[in-house]
Amino acid sequence: MQAETAPNAPHLNAMAVSLIASIGRTDFQFEMARALRQCLAIDAGLILLYRKGSAPRILYNDWVTRRGLSDIRRYLGGPYRHDPFYQLAADNQNDGLYRLKEIAPARFDDSAYYRDYYRHSGLLDEFNFMFSLDSDRKVAISLGRGRSLGDFSADDEALLASAAPLLQSAVVRHWRDLRPETLEPSSGYLNHALGQALARFGSSVLTERECEVANLILRGYSLKGAAERLGISPATVKLHRRNLYAKLDINSQTALFALFIESVSAAGSVYEDPLESYLKRPSANAG
Repeated sequence: MQAETAPNAPHLNAMAVSLIASIGRTDFQFEMARALRQCLAIDAGLILLYRKGSAPRILYNDWVTRRGLSDIRRYLGGPYRHDPFYQLAADNQNDGLYRLKEIAPARFDDSAYYRDYYRHSGLLDEFNFMFSLDSDRKVAISLGRGRSLGDFSADDEALLASAAPLLQSAVVRHWRDLRPETLEPSSGYLNHALGQALARFGSSVLTERECEVANLILRGYSLKGAAERLGISPATVKLHRRNLYAKLDINSQTALFALFIESVSAAGSVYEDPLESYLKRPSANAG
């Protein structure tokens, strides 16, 4: 008799392929976030390194709040100490999947942390994976939903629970075993900044697919290579490339590289689309 396939198996198989391919690469966190988003809908993704005796460090962030992405910087300035997830990590609780609604203290909505910080996030429901790298450091992967998506369902929670061992293996392999230097504040910053800029480049003016095509072009992929990576035809990639070139008022790969470099130089933060600041400059809009 043929064995039944678990409902989450296709999602987990796809995630495994993506994670295995990206372990050890500088874009690991972006590929992991993409793999998670392909499994279930989320409004906000955040990956933090919790370190004993130090403020958390951002490894990935696409958490857009009412106050903008820069709000996470305020979190690192002190409010993190009252974050139930941080307190869980500080208490060195077991690794695994945790839901804010299940670990938050009584009357959480009346707390200073909620009133002064968390309520501005716009999140309604949040899960965190906690994975230890050693006795002093944990990686926290936050997945949140706002009112547009509503609470995570029981099926969503089951999927996340099933994915936890796979994610833990990939996180430990990447950040502890293969690329521990990327966790040091004084090193790897350029790769981190460029990775953030690549991930967000064009997001304020291009469609999601056009951003993906632009990202792959900037990373040196050919039409065929980009098509294979995205699972679409080379002709479709070419169409997206033509559309994004038109929107950016350029006509070549060389011009795209030049625009990327100029916009990154003008960006106020690595956590925003570098084009957004660049296009607001008077010189960028001059005839």
